Amino acid sequence: MGFRDLQAFNLAMLAKQGWRMLEEPSSLMARMYKAKYFPNGDVLGASIGSNPSYAWRSIHKSLEVLRQGTRWRVGNGKLIHIWDDKWLPTPTTYKVISPPKDFGAFPVVSSLTDEDAKTWRRDRLVEAFLPFEVTTILNIPLCHHLPEDSIIWVGNKKGIFSVKSAYYVAKKLLDSDIQGETSRGDVRAPLWKRIWQLNIPEKIRIFAWRLCMNAIPTMVNLNRRGIQVDVLCPICKMEEEAVEHVILRCELAKAVWSKWSDGPGNILESRSDISDLALKIISQGTQRDLEIFFGVAWTIWYHRNQLIFEASTTTADQVWGTATRMVEDFQIANKSCATRKEK
Repeated sequence: MGFRDLQAFNLAMLAKQGWRMLEEPSSLMARMYKAKYFPNGDVLGASIGSNPSYAWRSIHKSLEVLRQGTRWRVGNGKLIHIWDDKWLPTPTTYKVISPPKDFGAFPVVSSLTDEDAKTWRRDRLVEAFLPFEVTTILNIPLCHHLPEDSIIWVGNKKGIFSVKSAYYVAKKLLDSDIQGETSRGDVRAPLWKRIWQLNIPEKIRIFAWRLCMNAIPTMVNLNRRGIQVDVLCPICKMEEEAVEHVILRCELAKAVWSKWSDGPGNILESRSDISDLALKIISQGTQRDLEIFFGVAWTIWYHRNQLIFEASTTTADQVWGTATRMVEDFQIANKSCATRKEK
């Protein structure tokens, strides 16, 4: 996977968070973001806002993926702008291409329907649209009880959002440079590029990316995916088992990081999330520091799971030693291979 592919996958993962806000507007996350960033609309029309949080900046950069991969399904037509929104079943654009006509200050699709008869108003359609679009609109069925308009995913034939289909939408956007700021303005872009360049085993590079994306299966993340689990840390029972707790703040993790006496980023005192901490290491340290950071993080995660699922105990000294030796051995092996190739 190249850097551009990694960018596309990153955008697809972030777009999943925006899609959840569309599908579950009553969820705590959706209500929290709506109150602060889009109180008078939905997430698709949200602005970046003033003093946005790191999480919102990241999600906002993925919204173009959702805009490109979604369209409206007509219900009562009261939320859909006739000329600006995508609502026609025409895969080329999903938008009306007939020249705009005057339908008042806010032309919505409901002005084209007879609410009592639950039918399209043919007279208005003929007056406003080109003949082929009149036919297209008349073929859109109207439900008898006229439900609220809804957003549907058009990134695949099933009409169901998936990270895989969002990846292809994001890849297309990046390749055609439609996104502009989105494709170039990811605040974590230096981190993604640096991760891909690290001289560490492939499994740790993948883990590092998943870690920075908050995509490892902690109890908190499993709960967010609808799996009913106790979110408390199964080891210390003191905090929720979130990514930062697992890697930085649980007792075993803190004991391991205390072995890194000259490490940048002040890890033991940090309250940052993993991405911000990694960016701090990039700015204050060296590539080797970042390699050690992710090597140790992977080893903490591995031995933590060994303890939870197999009751296999490991000391902080053993975890630290295993991690640093793994990174060093990999780099020595790589250097040896490169030397043989040169000969």
